[in-house]
Amino acid sequence: MAGKERRCPEPGQETLSGPLPRAPWRKKILKYLGIFTVTALILTVLVLEIFSRGAARIFNYAVSQQDMLRGTITVEKLLADLTGHVRFENLEWQDVNGHTILRIPRGTFDVRLWDVVTGNLKATTVQKLTLSDAAISVHLDKEMRVDFIRQSPEVIRLGENPAEDWEQEISLAGKSEEELKEIGERRRRMRQRYLERQLANFNRADRRIKLHLMLDKCRIEVFHKERHYLFNPVRVNADINTDGLTHVRVSTGAFGGTMVGSGLSLHGDIDFRANPAPECDLSMMLYEVDPSSLGFGVKISDRMTLQAHFTGPVARPVGRGTVKMDELNIPALRFTDVLGSIYYEDALLQFSDVSATVYGGRFLASGEYNIDTRYYRLDGHGTALQADKALPGSRLTCAVELDIHMESNGSPQQTICYGSFRSGDGHYHLLPFAWLSGEFYNTYHNLRFSALNIQLSSFRISTDALRIKDGKLTLEEIRVIGEDGRLLHLVEPPDRQGEGEDEDAP
Repeated sequence: MAGKERRCPEPGQETLSGPLPRAPWRKKILKYLGIFTVTALILTVLVLEIFSRGAARIFNYAVSQQDMLRGTITVEKLLADLTGHVRFENLEWQDVNGHTILRIPRGTFDVRLWDVVTGNLKATTVQKLTLSDAAISVHLDKEMRVDFIRQSPEVIRLGENPAEDWEQEISLAGKSEEELKEIGERRRRMRQRYLERQLANFNRADRRIKLHLMLDKCRIEVFHKERHYLFNPVRVNADINTDGLTHVRVSTGAFGGTMVGSGLSLHGDIDFRANPAPECDLSMMLYEVDPSSLGFGVKISDRMTLQAHFTGPVARPVGRGTVKMDELNIPALRFTDVLGSIYYEDALLQFSDVSATVYGGRFLASGEYNIDTRYYRLDGHGTALQADKALPGSRLTCAVELDIHMESNGSPQQTICYGSFRSGDGHYHLLPFAWLSGEFYNTYHNLRFSALNIQLSSFRISTDALRIKDGKLTLEEIRVIGEDGRLLHLVEPPDRQGEGEDEDAP
């Protein structure tokens, strides 16, 4: 009927088509879902608590089963979660004789849970490892195989009392002969003890390692051949895969030891699939290296930056790059804007096409430096050097060409420098000259000039030797020679004047 109100049936009231349908299955689903959720949460919490409380037991079991790190590994505190992420504090690794190899204040690692559950622990069980504030000492043999060794007194002292100039304290630069001998003997003793252990601490034995490694603010020292390097602080981000490609990125603060500098950066790849040995493709920068620490035999405090790209077998890489210095001051010479090419192979660092500005002229040089023996040589040629800039106040004006050779075995006493020079026309005060030339030879506290000649308008002044030894000047005879080569005048040195004269003569 039109206009008649239509009412909804009351609960339980039937309609023409029968009773209203109920939905009990919905309530049951919600009920069971709630029970399942609560149960799952309870179980998760319980398992998490059990796993966390049992982390020490799992850790102890894991380290007892592994045989890569020989000795004893203990940890003060462990906290783990269900994802296999473990945090630890004060981990210590001691060798079989009870000597501490590694002490880590704090860190984390992620494990493959299935390996732990099944007890199938292997080198790839640990998938990620982060170490913070650790002191790590590493030995690399001639094939670049790694072993972890006891820390040296230098790196221990570095951790106890870090000083801004710590890298200088452990450098060889400026050390006396007695100090150098003591350092050498200590390093030989450490190396002998290490060789006697025959790689006793770390035993990879061709096991596969697949690990993401991170180091944060660590101190690292490296022994390789007769070299000893310390870095602080060190940050590493590496994806290690000894069956494939390893990616590595390293940055450090100051470093010292065999070489002193303000920082290092390294990034690139190591391909373990290469035969017969892994090969590298790495780029490295060494910042503000102190040349004196390399044993150049003369005091050079001007810092240099080295950049190189290394390729080839990781044990014998070949590197190519550049060297750069804003200034280089050596006795009697002041270079600026130094730039050249470097080539590294088998511990030999070769320099080529090195150019610089010196006293208004240009200087080109080449040479080599052996990192192991600390022997070096340098050959250079300078053109258009301005005498008034080299000797300000001397009132000497001329352009000079210079040839120089330097070589050293690493100490001032074993360093020699010699060469020759020749000028064009010029003036000394108001006196004009056509040219001047000479040769020089410099050893420890002993500078000698020879074949010195000054060509004036109609005669030449010549002497065979002028010597400065321990600050004392000595001269040979000075000759005045005419244009025809005849001796015009002879001036005897002061210590020879009067020789052969009769003492009783008036």
